[in-house]
Amino acid sequence: MSLSDWQTWEPFVDALRRSAPPSTDVSEFVGTVGRGAWQGSYLDDGDGAARRDHYRKLAREAARSGERGPKADLDDALRAVAELTPDAEQLVRVRAGAQPADDVVELVALPPAVVSGPAAPVLEVVLEPGALPAQYLERIEPVPGATPAPSADADAVTRVIADRMPDAVGAAPEAIAAAESALPHGIGLPQEVRALYAATGSGSLKLPPEEGLFGGFEIVPLSDSLLRTAFLPVARFHTWTTDAATFAREDPAGRVQAAIGSPLWFPVGTDGAGNVYAADLAPGVNGHVGQVVLLDHEMRAGAVYRAESLAALLAGRRMDLDKADQTGHGPDQPAGGSGQHEEFLNLDPGEWADRLDAGTVPDTLKVAGLVPDRARPPALTDAISAANRLLELRGLAPIDVTRLARSDRTGAPVSPERRPARKSLLDRLFDR
Repeated sequence: MSLSDWQTWEPFVDALRRSAPPSTDVSEFVGTVGRGAWQGSYLDDGDGAARRDHYRKLAREAARSGERGPKADLDDALRAVAELTPDAEQLVRVRAGAQPADDVVELVALPPAVVSGPAAPVLEVVLEPGALPAQYLERIEPVPGATPAPSADADAVTRVIADRMPDAVGAAPEAIAAAESALPHGIGLPQEVRALYAATGSGSLKLPPEEGLFGGFEIVPLSDSLLRTAFLPVARFHTWTTDAATFAREDPAGRVQAAIGSPLWFPVGTDGAGNVYAADLAPGVNGHVGQVVLLDHEMRAGAVYRAESLAALLAGRRMDLDKADQTGHGPDQPAGGSGQHEEFLNLDPGEWADRLDAGTVPDTLKVAGLVPDRARPPALTDAISAANRLLELRGLAPIDVTRLARSDRTGAPVSPERRPARKSLLDRLFDR
């Protein structure tokens, strides 16, 4: 069987009806199934709380009696479906009606222009492929006249590596030259960074543990494309819904330029927890070329000042931990405001329908966000309708919905006139 066969979904539809709170007419599940897992939300006559309350009572009874919990049949049925799609996730809406003849399963296929989210199956419609908020397109450049800090000392960096990593093997000169040539604006690597990689191309730099002092890091190899791109603007971007109002906070001391991310923050070490120490090749007006900044994986934007030079960090082991610098994004700003020329608007499906009817969807719109309808969550049908109208407006491929219903053996939906007539008792007795 496949996902497009009614028989695949029938056990789940039946379990959905059986598991509903008493007196429920229509139960609905909207979510994803596949890759050995499933997630989604349940509604019973449009109410998301009724099932939760019902399940708490049944779960307590099951715990006392040792019987299966209230979700056991649902999970068994969804597990069987999930096993049919080991490499993909299927967005689905399942409706168990008051009568089995009213049951429907809708398989939803999202085109590339539609983004889904954990709480909203249709989160955004990207009307301009690859579009990013303006702040993700901004680039920082070196400030004229910027120089290394007085503490910068390439020889000191070399001595630290030789002392703490005596078996280290330096990176090939060609690899260092290639990394430098890949930098924008023809910028060169600071001498301290060159010295670091000439002394060791990889490995763990561990410094003696002393309270309050820098303890070392794992060298980021020049060939580590993952860590070298993880903090670039496009990698830090998730969705317009979450990031349209994300900005890097200004460094109050003016040492680090405000940016979502930059290739001029050159990774040199990692703490093993996803955070990266980088040499800053484009410092702020009060910073120094080659100063060390921290790229925190929990921050959505920006870099945090840590030391005025690599030597100061490794040899002097001084590290600035000013808490005022640690925030990763500025105050939330209204998405779709005048500053963005209405590139992004986040409205519920009804509001989008009103704008589409009135012809007031902005020509400048790049991405349309769909706020979940809190009155009727998840309102997938309305969201799909609004999304498809937006897609049609720009000539983009629509969301495709395949409807399955209880069917005959051929798999075609059974209409009332095609259902076999029930035989009377005498007909059955005489096989007529």
